[in-house]
Amino acid sequence: MEHSFDNKPIRPTFITVLCILTFIGSGWRVVSNLLSVFTYNLNNTQVQIEQISNAAGELGDSGAFVNGIFNSSMEILKITAEHGREIAMMSLVLSLLSLAGAILMFNLRRFGFYLYVAAQFLILFVIPYFTGFSSLVLIGIVYSAIPTIIFVILYAINLKHMH
Repeated sequence: MEHSFDNKPIRPTFITVLCILTFIGSGWRVVSNLLSVFTYNLNNTQVQIEQISNAAGELGDSGAFVNGIFNSSMEILKITAEHGREIAMMSLVLSLLSLAGAILMFNLRRFGFYLYVAAQFLILFVIPYFTGFSSLVLIGIVYSAIPTIIFVILYAINLKHMH
């Protein structure tokens, strides 16, 4: 590991870029979830769900498979709406932990990696905690896990620079 004149380790550019991307992503989630916690309105959400359901009902019968997916999606949406504030609060806390981990890694602290990984892993399971596991929820987890896994691997490759 290289050191500067004052004997502090020099942060590799790649870690800097990863951390900045994480600051943006986690920061966005913090702001978004913070707004959701304070502005969430179950009544408005239920009205929107009802409008979606009515619009889909007007489309008519489009096959058992599509109707099954739609009904499953509506059930997940209703459960998510019922727990919207709790989901936002859990996501907010985990996003703050992820952001704290990125700040620590930016300062080349290895503990930040473990904090980041734990927060990112737990974020994947916030929705399933409330809705349970279904094929649609699992698809959402897999879709969300792809960038998470990529970032964890890229940070893990650079652990040698952290103390």
